[in-house]
Amino acid sequence: MKKKLQKLKINKLLTLLLILSVVFFLLGFFYITILNNDNKLLIKENTNNYLNAIKNGTLKYETTLIKTATSNVLSNLLIWLLGISLIGIIFIFLIYIFKCFLLSFTFTSIIYNLGLKGLLFAIIYSIPLLINLITCFFLTYYAISFSLMLFNYFFGKKDYNRRVIVKRYIKILIITLVLALLSSIIETFLIPLLIKIIYF
Repeated sequence: MKKKLQKLKINKLLTLLLILSVVFFLLGFFYITILNNDNKLLIKENTNNYLNAIKNGTLKYETTLIKTATSNVLSNLLIWLLGISLIGIIFIFLIYIFKCFLLSFTFTSIIYNLGLKGLLFAIIYSIPLLINLITCFFLTYYAISFSLMLFNYFFGKKDYNRRVIVKRYIKILIITLVLALLSSIIETFLIPLLIKIIYF
């Protein structure tokens, strides 16, 4: 009976995360249509500047790597730390849904600016964002589960094998940080190379 209740809780959390993913994916897809012309122009300029930097060989790889790696690592570390707190669940959800929104908005804005010829570019450019989102999905799940476990331990007086759970939670952090660095390397070096081969 205890195992059935635990599976039900897991399914509820997974279902909630999937529903949030779909909702904020759709919001990201359609958000471009409600932006004003100034914001649309700014997005177009950023896209063109990125493509021109790749074409002209002026892309600053070191700066890009530091920026993306810092952002990805800090994001994962923040979610992990919030999982240790008892009030961090809402913030974990907010970070996750933002990443869902960002992926679909980025994909849509590229196609909006470049048309159908930008479809392949949008797919390639979204690869590291997708890796980050998948990583964030699993980290979000485990962070929320860990936070709920702490709540049940302190207030529900439930007993857990804390050493095993904490070790697993630390392993999850290490794995997600490695994936964050991997996606940063892909975004910095592999994505511009693929775009240059295909478009230039």
